[in-house]
Amino acid sequence: MSYRHIKFAHLPVADQERALAFWRDRLGLEVALDQSYGGGWRWIELSIPGAQTRLLFTERAADAPKSEQPSLILVVDDVDAEAAALKARGVAFVEEPRAAPWSPGERYAMFEDSEGNRVLISSG
Repeated sequence: MSYRHIKFAHLPVADQERALAFWRDRLGLEVALDQSYGGGWRWIELSIPGAQTRLLFTERAADAPKSEQPSLILVVDDVDAEAAALKARGVAFVEEPRAAPWSPGERYAMFEDSEGNRVLISSG
């Protein structure tokens, strides 16, 4: 196979402006692409500085159920330090940093974004 990387992962949102403000201003992602997509919707891709994979906002169906499972998993060097930094920027955690029962030595925490998506941060 000759795959090089994943271009983007999608994240369903109901309000693009609110989601953009959350991911850009609270998590520090950068706008890689923001253009009209038709029907009043925009094609917005965000990037993590230094990473190739981007995050794409897709339109959440009005009747989509809220999931308890993470929609996205972000790997960080230090879960406790990252959680503290995100809390200082107003990010609300639904699970505080703790040892991951599925992997000895790994830590994780989980927060919800502005759209109700659960996001897990993990050390591994």
